[in-house]
Amino acid sequence: MTETTLPIFFSINDAYVPCLTVAIHSLINHAHSRHHYQIIILHQGLQPENQAALKALATDQVSIELLAMDEKLENQINDESNKLRGDYFTYTIYFRLFIADMFPQFDKALYLDADVVVQDDIADLFSTDLGNHLFGGVSDAFMGSDPAMGHYAEAAVGVPIHDYINSGVLLMNLAALRRERFSQHFLTLLHKYHFQSLAPDQDYLNAMGHGRILYLPANWNVQARATGIPAEETHLVHYNLFRKPWRYADAAYGDYFWNAAQDLDICAQLTAVRDGYSAVQRQTDEAKLAHLEKLACDIPKQHPSFREIQAATEEVTV
Repeated sequence: MTETTLPIFFSINDAYVPCLTVAIHSLINHAHSRHHYQIIILHQGLQPENQAALKALATDQVSIELLAMDEKLENQINDESNKLRGDYFTYTIYFRLFIADMFPQFDKALYLDADVVVQDDIADLFSTDLGNHLFGGVSDAFMGSDPAMGHYAEAAVGVPIHDYINSGVLLMNLAALRRERFSQHFLTLLHKYHFQSLAPDQDYLNAMGHGRILYLPANWNVQARATGIPAEETHLVHYNLFRKPWRYADAAYGDYFWNAAQDLDICAQLTAVRDGYSAVQRQTDEAKLAHLEKLACDIPKQHPSFREIQAATEEVTV
């Protein structure tokens, strides 16, 4: 008998359908029979065949619905000058910031990036008591391990490096976010400051949420540069940054991904992508990483910092 319903959100475009397929499959494989898992995929114009393939993953215990984000929201965001990790722009990075307003029927939800693999029952994470915190998250391992990134977090975002969380796994207090008009506040700051950032949604979330974030155990968001987490205690793996297992045979924690993908029809497609990933593409990834580190040094010198934005948040009525 189902006792609880867990709303779980993803946001994607067509490029992320293959890895999301693996993520959902891994979640289903570790779902407990006591719960119903309501997966809601926020997307930006997915092709009909991709929508059908994702819906076909649903089970009696795990429902899947897709919701296209409309142009009105995209026009409100209007931030194409910022690129995720200094690489590319997609509106999907911002969708998570509007979940509270779009789904007033939920007081709490879980947001996951598409490039994750679940290794345990996600209900255990969902059951965490957020209290009066706005978000629950895990420290960003890349920011914490790279000196340039650490400087960026503290000098540009205005958050101590060990307080800066990765936004790929978020436990969200939707009731509190609505009460404090978080999304409206975000839009006000976005349009007022046009802050240049490395991870636009993540930087805003850290700056605006600082002091109201519950720090979760690292094994619920094990990232490429995470260290010291035993395999048996790894609950969720997150393949952030460039070295994805479907591109690099030696990607950190890649065996978790392939174990989850091996039973899927899409596994052959993912293997072909990995085996065909060229030396030129690898060099491009290295150049992107170097560019990212350069931006981390340059942005604090050239643009207003989130320290100013944080001060402004105290002046905005929420």
